[in-house]
Amino acid sequence: MARYGTLAAAIIAALVLGGAADAETDFLDRFNQSWSGKGKVQRNAKSGVDRVSCDLTGNRAGNRVAIAGTCRAYLVFSRTIAADLTFDPDSGEVTGTYTGSRAGVAKLSGRREGDTVRLAMRWPRPVNGDTEAAMTIRTSENGSLRIVVSDALEPGGAVAAVTDVALEPN
Repeated sequence: MARYGTLAAAIIAALVLGGAADAETDFLDRFNQSWSGKGKVQRNAKSGVDRVSCDLTGNRAGNRVAIAGTCRAYLVFSRTIAADLTFDPDSGEVTGTYTGSRAGVAKLSGRREGDTVRLAMRWPRPVNGDTEAAMTIRTSENGSLRIVVSDALEPGGAVAAVTDVALEPN
């Protein structure tokens, strides 16, 4: 009888873990598409808020997601941006890089919480007086994508959204 109990426990564990793996696959598959949208960017305390429009494309390969594209402000400013993320299903950790700032490539690390990936950013040199910021990437089941970068605009200042872009699937 104990043998059947052990078998039943193994089957239940396989179903639960399989369901978790399916949920992770479904989440990562949301990044296999293209988006367009608008938002705002504020580079520092002395600059105004720039309205931007962005076109991004995502690609998923296994536990890796790459998002890349261009954001434009008015007709004078255009910036190529990219995030390359790797999800570790065993630890739940997310690591990667963000490209798009004049400061260079930022290192990203964090965790997925439901539809949201919360990441700490570490710049190679100071941005707004320090080398740390935060990035949130939220994707919904309908395919929308929102990227928010939060930072203090000056040393010791209040943390605010310095980038907030909402995108819809193409």
